Amino acid sequence: MSAAMIGVIVFLIMMVLIFLGVPIFVSLMASAFVGFLWVAGGNPAMMLSKFTATPFDLAANYNYAVFPMFMLVGALAGETGIAGGAFKAMHNWLGRIKGGLLFTVIAANAVFGACSGSSVAGNVVFGKLAMPELEAAGYSRKYSLGCIAASGALSTLIPPSMAIIMYCMISPITMNVGTALMCGVGPGLFTALALAATVLLIGVFSKGSLPPGGGPKVPIVEKLKSLTLLIPILCLFGLIIGGTFAGWFTATVGGAIGAVAVTIYAFAKRIPLRRIAYNLWDAACMEAGVFPIIIAGQLFGSFVSATKLADTLAQSIANVNAPPFLIFCLVLLLYIFCGCCMDVVSIIIITVPVVFPILTAVGYSPYVLVITLCFVCEIAGLTPPIGMNVFATSNALRIKPSEIFAGVVPYFTCEIIVVLLMALFPQICLAIPTALGAAGL
Repeated sequence: MSAAMIGVIVFLIMMVLIFLGVPIFVSLMASAFVGFLWVAGGNPAMMLSKFTATPFDLAANYNYAVFPMFMLVGALAGETGIAGGAFKAMHNWLGRIKGGLLFTVIAANAVFGACSGSSVAGNVVFGKLAMPELEAAGYSRKYSLGCIAASGALSTLIPPSMAIIMYCMISPITMNVGTALMCGVGPGLFTALALAATVLLIGVFSKGSLPPGGGPKVPIVEKLKSLTLLIPILCLFGLIIGGTFAGWFTATVGGAIGAVAVTIYAFAKRIPLRRIAYNLWDAACMEAGVFPIIIAGQLFGSFVSATKLADTLAQSIANVNAPPFLIFCLVLLLYIFCGCCMDVVSIIIITVPVVFPILTAVGYSPYVLVITLCFVCEIAGLTPPIGMNVFATSNALRIKPSEIFAGVVPYFTCEIIVVLLMALFPQICLAIPTALGAAGL
């Protein structure tokens, strides 16, 4: 049996284990263990070499310190009221127009994404902030919940994005992290506008789902004053992304600088030391949950490389002469399928070693792929039965996930269309970094 066929069989075994409820990192490590033994004909030398060296190499890799740093930034950003400030500022400007509160949720998520890097953080924070106001104003509960869940995905596009950084670090192709992050700005703004258009369409086709505009008029002076609430986010965004994009420091150092800056801001806001310590612990716990998956994913990725599965699949697809866009659509379906049972981190780690070489071989820009595939991972978080973004929102609001799944369909459809447009028109991703002379394009 060829090594590539062994790779296919082991990959299927791994997916079966995940669907049976075996923890993802256990499924990955067990499959890699069996796979290395099978490829080597039962000789344990390759397996022992990989299973002893890889965990140490990853744990000692300075670059992976970026993850707990950005997790801490996201945790403290919510604790210090940065998210609440973004919501209030957007509400002052958008709240009085028809659908204005849903526009506020979308815009506030986009702004908050500039410091959180986590869609789940946006789901939790804005679910608690916005839902009481939306219900009091007479908005459709179903479509309001769907908007809150779907808007969190903007944090994956608006830098600094944890998913984009992770994708760059495990990509088979060396990529400039600063450039990849800047590639998310255009798609993030485009997606926010598309979601706003979806709200308008819901108002047209679902009568009574949006209340008429109106309410107390906010004086222009107060509107302008509320913009000062965005200063912490803009400063944090400029500090982390500006420095990384300009090449002054790496993404890891940028994460550390951002974590220090937001900690200083927390002290300035007189956040109790107990709460700051809790957020430090929370970030550490999140990292402890993610890092075993990263280690297991790297082991499984090494096995995939050893079987040359990705190369074989890429060559097979090239021989079929399938249009690149069709191949991209098939990958998109795979990601949505994976999103039914896996979180974003797991999808990225499992699929990158196989999918990335295939799509680059048919002509897609690596930077376009990073943005589109990371976004698809987030969109997949809106699908049943597990849908991580839906469950984060339901847990925050103490409601049934089925209520959110019912209202998320139009927003899910909108975001899928946005991904397809990015694949067809890569300049949506590349225009801003190209205009700024980004490295690597």
